[in-house]
Amino acid sequence: MLILRSFPNIVDVPANQAFRRYFYSRWGKESAIISARSSKVEYPAYTQRLSIKAAWSGRERYFIDGRTVAVDDDSYLVVNDLRTYGSWLTSEAPMHSFSIFFAPGAAEEALAALETSGERWLDAGGEPMSRPVEFAESLRPHDRRVSPLLRYIASQVDAGVDDALWYEEQISFLLERMLRAQRDAADFARTLETTRSATRREILRRIGWSTDYMQTYYARPLTIVDLAKAASLSRFHFIRLFRAVHGVTPFAYLQRKRAAAARRLLASTDLHRDEIAQRVGFGSRSTMIRQLRRLSPDPTITWGQSP
Repeated sequence: MLILRSFPNIVDVPANQAFRRYFYSRWGKESAIISARSSKVEYPAYTQRLSIKAAWSGRERYFIDGRTVAVDDDSYLVVNDLRTYGSWLTSEAPMHSFSIFFAPGAAEEALAALETSGERWLDAGGEPMSRPVEFAESLRPHDRRVSPLLRYIASQVDAGVDDALWYEEQISFLLERMLRAQRDAADFARTLETTRSATRREILRRIGWSTDYMQTYYARPLTIVDLAKAASLSRFHFIRLFRAVHGVTPFAYLQRKRAAAARRLLASTDLHRDEIAQRVGFGSRSTMIRQLRRLSPDPTITWGQSP
């Protein structure tokens, strides 16, 4: 188990050769965890193992298949095995980037364990029984299944825990939760108004593209044309399918995202509310306050106070 509490410095310079040899002797061959804080990091495209990514107190961007996907406090991202992508983060203050890279075959073994009876495992004598695993590569809102364990593992890394066996156990539990979440998504897809499973998967994939676009570019003055284009759908079909998948309209989803970002800035910075409104895409302080009142109907919160 490779545990890194700072970003790996793999620049090819003579002073770093020993670390490079150590790093590449293990990277991609075993599970690895990176829990690091920084205000600026950039990695070029590289082929990686299956991984799950989170970011707190900032945003980290991943560049996958021509798309930019930003991970922040509201969501996590799963990237499939042997995918090539780059990443970049920049922040006014150090932010927390967290990633778990799974050992080759770990997800397949976890899936086989979920799908196979104890008798069959005994008959197999420990030999792997697996089929390929592929996760949906779109941002997933933090949930009650995957996210708590993700945060717990991050807290133990940051506390200095180095017990490889303990981490292997937690990673097994995490993979099981990830697979169950993926299965729930597949079950939900079957409720969509289409009979073909391939069509249902494609609908979720395209709506996921647009959702990622909103999560990444929410501070921009986005239009339905922008969002439908991100999903490669007509405006009419996009609005209908988005509501079928998320239960709310694209506009309502976008306002929720902006409100979540605004609440974090209000709680963690001394920025003027006019500036916060601009930073999160509301455009004006009055619009921001109106949306916060609507989405957070807590009488103890006085959104209209200065500054």
